[in-house]
Amino acid sequence: MAARKKTLRGVSFGEYLQGQLEDPEFRRVYEARMLVAEVAMAVRQMREAAGLTQAQLAALIGVKQPMIARVERGSDRRTPRWDVLRRVGHALGRQLVLDFVTSPRPVPLVQIDGRAAAG
Repeated sequence: MAARKKTLRGVSFGEYLQGQLEDPEFRRVYEARMLVAEVAMAVRQMREAAGLTQAQLAALIGVKQPMIARVERGSDRRTPRWDVLRRVGHALGRQLVLDFVTSPRPVPLVQIDGRAAAG
């Protein structure tokens, strides 16, 4: 009689993440990091669309280029300060808006002109 071959079933990342998100502390840290990452992508997308370098954007808002690089990398564990993001938006012809919404499903945390910045 031939031996039965065992098959292993992997777990998708989505399944693994859902399990991890059941832990309140993991969820808190994950959501904070997602916000930082989405802000980083939005700032970079808007800066590039405006045809500016990091140094040029930094000069427009009164900071040094490494600060813009840190914001765009999302390397800080904290979300960039509201006043910095407001100045970035103003320099790029945008208005920063805080919007509390009710939604039956997750919505992007950061949007540019109504479209998700991530992705």
